[in-house]
Amino acid sequence: MFNRLNLYPDYQSTLSILILLLYGSSFYFLDFFALHLFTEFRFHQRNIKWLIRFVFFTWIVVVVIILFQSNLKIMDILDGLILFTRYLTALPSGILTTIALIVYQGQLRKAKIVSIANALSLLAVIFLLYTLSTGLIGEYFDFFPARFLNREAFIQSTNIPIEVFRILFAIGISAIMFVVNLFYDRLKFKQERFIIQKQISINERRRMGSQLHDVVLQQLFVAKLNLDQLDENIEDRQSLQSVRENLQSSMQQIRDFLKSPVIRRVDMDDLRQEIEMLLFEEALPNLKVNFEFDVPLILSRPIDSQSMNNIIYIIREFLINSKKYAHASRIEISCIGNHEGLLLRLKDNGPGFNLNEVDSNSHFGINVIRNRVELCQGRIKWDTHNKTQCDLFIPWKGISYDANLTS
Repeated sequence: MFNRLNLYPDYQSTLSILILLLYGSSFYFLDFFALHLFTEFRFHQRNIKWLIRFVFFTWIVVVVIILFQSNLKIMDILDGLILFTRYLTALPSGILTTIALIVYQGQLRKAKIVSIANALSLLAVIFLLYTLSTGLIGEYFDFFPARFLNREAFIQSTNIPIEVFRILFAIGISAIMFVVNLFYDRLKFKQERFIIQKQISINERRRMGSQLHDVVLQQLFVAKLNLDQLDENIEDRQSLQSVRENLQSSMQQIRDFLKSPVIRRVDMDDLRQEIEMLLFEEALPNLKVNFEFDVPLILSRPIDSQSMNNIIYIIREFLINSKKYAHASRIEISCIGNHEGLLLRLKDNGPGFNLNEVDSNSHFGINVIRNRVELCQGRIKWDTHNKTQCDLFIPWKGISYDANLTS
């Protein structure tokens, strides 16, 4: 605004350079926003981030070289630098973000979070229009596509400056993001209330289970002992045996109920704390552990404690094998959640091994991991070339007692 109003003409060049750097840098951060929406790429984020950094580094190096070659007389080359910035940063970043929004709204729609999904669909359309107006239509230069798609040609066609549309699209993006935040806060509050209600229900079931164990089950056991003592004095032994069998059946049903996942359900925060506790227990001075846990609240599901134990056992077995056989110095553990389930990656920097040469029947560790994954109805993929990497996908239906839970 200072530059356009010419309030500080003596600093016009400095402000123009600052505007250019801020303009290009904004799309650098936009790339990271888009990348975060791609849950499928979360395990490859490191490589993709390096690619984003490389593009940004290329842009800033070219800009700095041109500025110094022109003795910082930016007003003579400003249009060219802005167009270069549009093509290299604005256009790719905007298209990437549009695709990310489309993919993410599809995931939310599958998770039956329709309100936010509809808002993001509209946001993707407006963001694409903003991207085309910002990254494709710019200053005139005698090369394709700037020769045909430029500010002057747009004004001749519509009699409206392209900046007007950019402002309208920017306002639309801000308004929709505000609506998305409102929907998200409301859904988050609803999910938190649901979790609290479930936790109260679980605590009540646990209290009931404690009552059954400490009172009812003990009374039934005492009644059974009394029946055993009366066995010699009762002539109708058939009726007595029937009563005894009914008591035994009631006791077994109570025991089965106490073991049921209905009263042993946990949430994602419990799982995260259990994994952190495990990593703390298994930590070694020369072993660096990187742990990432990202399960959005609106996509998470309550899981039963047995499923949590299976996941913990899988991680524990991997840690043991990494320390015992791989002699790794760094272990990476990532737990990412989406609308379908949990994506779990276990990786160390050991020398790896030939999976085909390993006898799975005699290798207890691999069997433990495979069996636990099968119990969770999950899938497993190994990569043991110059490292040991185990990628797991565990669907909500395999670990959640409320598999049909909807938000």
